[in-house]
Amino acid sequence: MATLPGRRAHTDPYVMLEYPRTNRYVKGMAAGSSPSPARPRDAGKAQTREALLAAAMAEFAEKGLDVPSLDAICARAGFTRGAFYVHFRDRDDLVAAVMERVLGLLLEAVIGGEGAARDLASSIARYTALAAHGLDDVGRERAGGTPAIPEAVPFHQVLAACRRAEPTRQKMVSLLRRAAERLAALARSDQRAGRVRPDLPPAELASLLVLLALGVRAAADLRLPVDVARTRDAALRLLAPEP
Repeated sequence: MATLPGRRAHTDPYVMLEYPRTNRYVKGMAAGSSPSPARPRDAGKAQTREALLAAAMAEFAEKGLDVPSLDAICARAGFTRGAFYVHFRDRDDLVAAVMERVLGLLLEAVIGGEGAARDLASSIARYTALAAHGLDDVGRERAGGTPAIPEAVPFHQVLAACRRAEPTRQKMVSLLRRAAERLAALARSDQRAGRVRPDLPPAELASLLVLLALGVRAAADLRLPVDVARTRDAALRLLAPEP
């Protein structure tokens, strides 16, 4: 939810299943023939990746981001390390993929999909409602009902993962940029409709909201007493146009 690297300076407040490998032909396919684009092997590989992601999310939800080993994640998914390395370079690559899935679900839950009829007020209300419940009901992972937002993962572990691995940091930055762009679009729409004060540049407003959202997560990590309802109401009052 913020404008990030690659944007103008004033809008950049922080830079901030393995499928078994065989040489067998698909039944009914003659040697030398071209495989179909939608082969069973492709579907199997996609299912393996989803199983590994679901297992990682479940492990992270139960034990935090730092504790689960690759062996534990692979065992939970029912695959070997060989299968794991078909889909992910290393553990940091898996963490980045989980982060993309989780934050993508959060973004969709708070702002809605592309073209969704949502405004800033409803998005802020949705986020604060989720924050009040630990962000654990954003959605459920398809396999096994795992919380889409693992409540056991402290925010400082997410930041540590970003600091440890540059690709993970870049993934986080990309997701925050996407959120900022979506929020800026909502701000422009709300300003045209007279729902948001017109003197706030949409990009700067989007940056402010992203920083506020990150602050809420940091406060929860520090166990600071935060009244999310009052925070929501204060933000809405700041955005409201003069009567």
